[in-house]
Amino acid sequence: IEQAPSWLSRVLPVGVTYSGRVHEQPVSQLPRVRIPLVLGHDGYLPVNMQAKQGRNQRLLGLALASEPQDSYLQYQMGKDFEIRGEFQQALPWYDKACEGVEAQASWRHDLVLRRIFTLKKLGAFEQAVALAQTELPNWPHSPDFFFTVGDLLLDWVLQDSQRATELLPMIEASWQEALRIGDNPQLPDSVWGRGSFLAAHNLAVFYESLGQHDKARDWREQGQKMRAGALTQHQR
Repeated sequence: IEQAPSWLSRVLPVGVTYSGRVHEQPVSQLPRVRIPLVLGHDGYLPVNMQAKQGRNQRLLGLALASEPQDSYLQYQMGKDFEIRGEFQQALPWYDKACEGVEAQASWRHDLVLRRIFTLKKLGAFEQAVALAQTELPNWPHSPDFFFTVGDLLLDWVLQDSQRATELLPMIEASWQEALRIGDNPQLPDSVWGRGSFLAAHNLAVFYESLGQHDKARDWREQGQKMRAGALTQHQR
């Protein structure tokens, strides 16, 4: 099960209300305090996605009709298309959201990674790499950023093998950087394992494909140990 922390306001004092047609947000100037409360979210399971088919897009469309420049709504509209595999429709919304999003927005991390992923799925590799290069200074603490860049470059080299000499070292370096940073659960929407066992698994497969079987075995074993250790930590 994929795990990614989202710091959302869910335990509200008396008098605080929500605003918005969809993906509602609490309206309050009170400070937010993080508490050790873990909630499961099954909204993206296939059966629940099917039940909500079209609902969010309709509500987001109504909201955007009233607030067409709202970057958060644009991001959510892009996300709604993307999670359904409709990448061509998602990209313009992500582009608009990136133009207006505040640098401090908690969801900007997820927006940038989803925009890179969407460009990759559309085969727009040069545009995705240019975006990654622009965003690089903003995410030195994000294993997800470097994990995503590694995946992007891997897909590019699979599409264009003539770039192998240039891209293979960059792929390796990206996943190694994700490991160096380590998992960062304080970062909103940071997927558990991208700074540990998922990156180690990718490196194992990477080295196996290059015929470097000893390195592949080492990373496979390290990944298994990382995952076991992480599971133990999560169960405490």
